[in-house]
Amino acid sequence: MSTGDGRDPAEQRDTTAVYWANGVCPPTPLVGRDHDRAELRRIIQSPARLVTLTGPGGAGKTRLAQAVVKDVRAAFRDGAWPVELAALSESGQVPSAVTTACPAELQRDPGTADTIRERLRDREVLLVLDNCEHVATGVTDLLAGLLSYCPSLRVLTTSRQPLQIYGERLYPVRPLPLPDSRRMPFAKLADTPSIALFVQRARAVTPDFKLTDDNVGDVAEICRLVDGLPLAIELAATKLRLFAPAALLTRLRDGIDILRFDLANVPPRQQSMRAAIHWSYQLLSPRERHLLTSLGVFADGFSLAAAAAVAQVTRNLGEELLESLLDKGLLSVSPDPDGEPRFHQLGTIQAFCIEQLQDTIDEHEVRDRHAVYFLQLVADAEQELGDGRHAAYLRRLMPEQANVLAAYRHLRFRGDADSALALATWLSRFMFSQGELGAGLQMLKETLADHSTRTGHRRHADALHSAGALAMAAGEYALAEDYQRAAVAAYHKLGLAFGEAAALNHLGNIARIRGDLRAARTLCEQSLSMWRAAEAPGAAARALIDLAVISLSHGDVPAADEAVDFALPLLEAHGADQNVRALAGLIAFRRGDHREAERICRSAVAASVEQGTHPETPFALEALALVLSGHRRPASDLTAVRLIAAANSIRAGTQSYACAQVLSYVDRTLQHLRQRLGQVAFDNACIAGRSLPLPTLLDKDAGLLNSYVDPADSFEDTILTAREREVVVLVAEGLTNRQIANRLRIAEWTAINHVRNVMRKLGLPSRVHVAQWATQRHLAP
Repeated sequence: MSTGDGRDPAEQRDTTAVYWANGVCPPTPLVGRDHDRAELRRIIQSPARLVTLTGPGGAGKTRLAQAVVKDVRAAFRDGAWPVELAALSESGQVPSAVTTACPAELQRDPGTADTIRERLRDREVLLVLDNCEHVATGVTDLLAGLLSYCPSLRVLTTSRQPLQIYGERLYPVRPLPLPDSRRMPFAKLADTPSIALFVQRARAVTPDFKLTDDNVGDVAEICRLVDGLPLAIELAATKLRLFAPAALLTRLRDGIDILRFDLANVPPRQQSMRAAIHWSYQLLSPRERHLLTSLGVFADGFSLAAAAAVAQVTRNLGEELLESLLDKGLLSVSPDPDGEPRFHQLGTIQAFCIEQLQDTIDEHEVRDRHAVYFLQLVADAEQELGDGRHAAYLRRLMPEQANVLAAYRHLRFRGDADSALALATWLSRFMFSQGELGAGLQMLKETLADHSTRTGHRRHADALHSAGALAMAAGEYALAEDYQRAAVAAYHKLGLAFGEAAALNHLGNIARIRGDLRAARTLCEQSLSMWRAAEAPGAAARALIDLAVISLSHGDVPAADEAVDFALPLLEAHGADQNVRALAGLIAFRRGDHREAERICRSAVAASVEQGTHPETPFALEALALVLSGHRRPASDLTAVRLIAAANSIRAGTQSYACAQVLSYVDRTLQHLRQRLGQVAFDNACIAGRSLPLPTLLDKDAGLLNSYVDPADSFEDTILTAREREVVVLVAEGLTNRQIANRLRIAEWTAINHVRNVMRKLGLPSRVHVAQWATQRHLAP
């Protein structure tokens, strides 16, 4: 029986036919697909009559289909009929290929859609069509009639894209789960499906191969580099005849060419990852190819807007093409922190795309557009987010760190020192937030050197300030002072008061840490004055807290109280980083306002959890621990020890530095806690603090972190500070703002501010209502 081009379908059955010989007899066990098999058994036996396994090349669609057919074939009276379509060259050959797969007694008539419908009309069959993507038109034409005409027919197909038939049930076949060698114990790593498959195939070529503590990290990284794709894992494992895992990992980082083998019973498209990807690439339209190759320059994902800008297509066309590439398994999508779609390429596909980009498009032009897009994105974010919102700024741009780094490297390569410095400054802030102090500082040093002839620019001043902040966090105070003094001069020359105030404030903190309190006060007061003049209340709150710390160091408690009283409302209204909040909490603790101290410190820790591990996180944890130790109760003491242990662990991991005064205070507190708890309980708490992830630790101790709140207190009581409750009593006594100020020895404007905050927090419209509220609660005579 001949096909449309005169060839016998049996002659077209290349090595792929072996995969379906005798129905389903795969030569090796299927690894890591137990859940998929169970789910597909359920789906195939449900009302769904057409199920399509979709996914990228090398995901294991055919192998999974074989396993499922083996599981369910007995449930069909007339069995399962597998049809391999990979060797077909045109859609018109599909009916003949299906006829050839029928039992011999049904192959008498020509292979047309009509005869196939007649043969299957009364049969209870599972028809399996493997590799449909390149003959999708022929498959859809055939199945549209079969499913309408043959009521007992079920169809299972594999395709790199949906068939787009009404009633089609899609089942994405995803890469195998990837290991996390940094957190998983050895036993769990060995059981990870991707590693288990690698070991199975490695032993097929190197029988004495063993997974050990020494090589498991390399094997895990190999599986990550090949995206957990079963085909790529098998191809990589065969290379252990030539390379140890560490050497193989090095070769893989150079490209995907090593991922190939030559086996008689494996189809050509599956003998290398390049061939598997090229098979899909050849099926794309020219516009789809252009977009896909352009996307190769992205690192760690991209948005629709970024893709359209870099590929130079309209947003509507970009959306259409991205959806098509998603359908074909060449991209994946997941929500970003704001719920917007974020697209990703598998690493193996990206490597292929970069090669195509080099061969077919001007790679530098595409990378230039990529750099311009992210340079503008960073500039827009800085413009929009402004004063006191650095956490939101970092959170918004965090998904783009890898893209900004790629853009930075390209700009340096192109010699654009000005633009590179702008991105280096942003990257240094992100590295600071992640504790990568040394890497961030080194990057700024190198980029500032490139920019040494262009010192009269805002970007140069910002970079100097960021370098000083990194050096200070790393404990390199002399270097930090040099950078900040240079930043002060640069900002002053440019007339940028806000930046100058920030650099002065850093210099004040360096002076305080060194013990020069007079210089520290002068510098912080100068920064406060400039921030107030610039109408930057969130930044001014930072300077006020620093001045309060300096006042406490002098023993001037009233001055510290006044600074904190004015700073706290600003912190509430405008936000602040966790370090400032933690300082405010400790000052409240020092003046005896324990409830307010705990509330503020808990907010600092909450910010730490939200932002992730950060060089300032240890101080927030230590501040809360010091406050909790004031409970002098076993449960609170245990929590305090855990928090301090977690702080020590994070500080070591982020290479951040703590000043001697803080460490001395923490050490004294730990000595008291050890005495109160006993050595065994103390040691166990330390182990828990070091080993548990921070969110888990805080969730475990969530009940303890509320322990200062008296259940008998009303909600309104708990949201007022100690000073605000004093003001409430005096308002109820009928005192004016000036009289309240005189009674409490504070400035009149501070008293006015307290009264306004009380009214805002309690939702009361006037002083009369405040007095009534106090009288009802017996707070006033």
